[in-house]
Amino acid sequence: MNDTSESNYEMLQALYDYKDTSSERTLDFKMNDEFFIYRDVADKKSWCLVINHTGDLGYVPYNYVKTIYVKDTHVLKFLENCLLAVHQKLDVNDNCSDKFKLYESLLRRQKKFKQKSSFNTLDTPIQCKTVDKGNQSETYEQTLNETGNSLSVSKKPKEITIPDIYEVVQQVRNHTGLSYNFSQIAVSVVIQYLSDLVDESAKSSLNSVREIIDTFPPTSATLPVECLENTKDGKCMQQLLEYLTAAKEDSQQRSWQIFDDHVQIEECLIELTSILKNADPMVINHVLKIDQYTSINNLLEYYQMELRWVIQKHLLNIFSELCKLNFVVVDIIINSILPMELARDMQNNKEDLNKQVILSEFLTLILSVGETLPISCFEYMNVDFVTKILSDIEDNELKSSDDEKKTECMINLLLSYNLQFPKIESNITLKGLAQRDNAKVLTENLLILLNTEMLNDILADSKTAKLFYVNDIEVLVDIIIRQLLNIPSDEMARTSYLELCKNVIFNTEYLDRRHKLSDLNNCLQEILVDDSSCTKDQDVCIIKEIYLKYPELFK
Repeated sequence: MNDTSESNYEMLQALYDYKDTSSERTLDFKMNDEFFIYRDVADKKSWCLVINHTGDLGYVPYNYVKTIYVKDTHVLKFLENCLLAVHQKLDVNDNCSDKFKLYESLLRRQKKFKQKSSFNTLDTPIQCKTVDKGNQSETYEQTLNETGNSLSVSKKPKEITIPDIYEVVQQVRNHTGLSYNFSQIAVSVVIQYLSDLVDESAKSSLNSVREIIDTFPPTSATLPVECLENTKDGKCMQQLLEYLTAAKEDSQQRSWQIFDDHVQIEECLIELTSILKNADPMVINHVLKIDQYTSINNLLEYYQMELRWVIQKHLLNIFSELCKLNFVVVDIIINSILPMELARDMQNNKEDLNKQVILSEFLTLILSVGETLPISCFEYMNVDFVTKILSDIEDNELKSSDDEKKTECMINLLLSYNLQFPKIESNITLKGLAQRDNAKVLTENLLILLNTEMLNDILADSKTAKLFYVNDIEVLVDIIIRQLLNIPSDEMARTSYLELCKNVIFNTEYLDRRHKLSDLNNCLQEILVDDSSCTKDQDVCIIKEIYLKYPELFK
C-alpha cells in the first residue's frame, strides 16, 4: 500500500474512532478501518458516502478519515468481501429492497472497476520468455519464415472501408478534443497534404481514403451499429445518463442537508452538454434509442424533483441540445409537464432577470416547432401568462443591454406561443392584447421582423388592430406594396400579404387618410391579370372581397 508507483486508487482510512447515535445514516468505525468511496464530494470538508468492510452503506465525516492510495487488487478484494457480506443479508424474496439495490450497484461498480483496471495493464512491460540456446538458431529460422510468409500475404493492399475511416475520425476527436465535424475536416486536410509527400503506391490508398471522407457523414445504411456502440462518446453518454438517473432516485440529496453533491452533478451535466454539442449526432440518437428514450423521461422527472436552479439550468441546456438533434425529444418534452412548470416559474420569479431569459428561450425553442400543447398546459399558459409577457415587453424601460435581451426574448416567446392558435376566436394571445391600451414596443418590432402571421392575427380584429398607430399602418402599407410588386408569382407568400392588405383596409383607419391608395389599387390590378400565379384562386378571392366592400374606391 505504500508503493505509490502502482497504487493509483483512492480509498479512505479512519484516523480515529467514531460513534454517532443521532443519525442512522452515519457509520460507526474504529481507527484504521477502510472504506470504499461510494460517492465523493469535491471540497473534502463535509461528509462522504462510503461502504465499510461489512457491506454497510453510510456517511463518514471527512475530518475523521484520510485518503489512501491502494493497488487495484486491494480494491477488488475489498469489493468482493463487501459483496459477500451484503449477499448474506439479502432477502431472496424481496428484489426491491435497499440491500438488493446496493448489491446490484456494487456488482456494477466491480464490473466497471475490472474494466478500468484492465486498461492499466497496457502500461506494464512485456515479459520475455527465456530461450534455450540450443534451440535458438532453429527458433530464429522459424521466426524468419513466419515473417516472410506474413509479408508475402500483406503485399495485397487492404480494402479501406467507411467504418475504418469513421474510426479514424473518432480517434482524432478522442485525442484532440475537436468536435466530430472538425475531426472530419482534420482528417481530410491531413490526407490531402500527405498525398503530396508519399510515393505512387501509397498515394492510391490515400486517394481512396479521401474519396470516403468526402462522402461523410455516413448514414445508418453504410455504418454498422457496432461502430456507434463502440465510440467513446456513446459509452460516456450512457454512463452519464446512468449517473443522473441514480441522482434522481437518491432522495437523500434533497431531504438531508448533511450531504451535498451538486458539484459532481454539475460537472456531469456540463460534460453531457459538451458531448451533445460536439459528438456525432448518429451516436447520440443511437444511445437515446437503446432505452426507448427512457433517459429523457428520467431527466424530465429529475428537473421537477430538483430544487437547485444551478442544476435546473444545466438540465435546460441539455434539453435544448437534444431538441436540436431529435424531433422525438421535442414531442416528449411538449407532452410532458415541463412547459407548464416553466410557465409557472416565469410568473413566480419576476425579479430574476437571467432566469426569465433562460426560461423564455427554452419555451420559444419548443413552441416554435408548432406542435400542439396538451390541454393541461393552458391552465398556466392562459391570458394571465400572456398579460405577464406583454407587461415585460411594454413596461420594460430598456435601461441596459440585459433589458433589451429580455424584451427580445419575450417577443420571440409571444410569437412562438401564437402558433398554438390557428383559429382567431380561440387565440389567447389576442385576448391578452385586447386588454391593453397600447403595445408600441410589440407593434414596432413586428414591423421590423415582418412577421406576417402575427400581424394578420392582430389586424384581423378591430379591437386589437387599434394598437397600431396611424404612422405604423402607413409604414405597413408601404411594405405591402413593395412586397406585392417584388414577390415572384410562383411563391405562396404573396397571398399572406394580400390577406394583410385586406385586414388593414377592413379593420384599421387606413381609409381615413388613404395612404398611397392608387398605388395599392394598381398592385391589385396587376395580380388579377397575372395568370402565372400559383395561388391565383386564393388571390382573386381576397381581392374580390376588397372590391365588393369598397367598390367606389377600388375599380
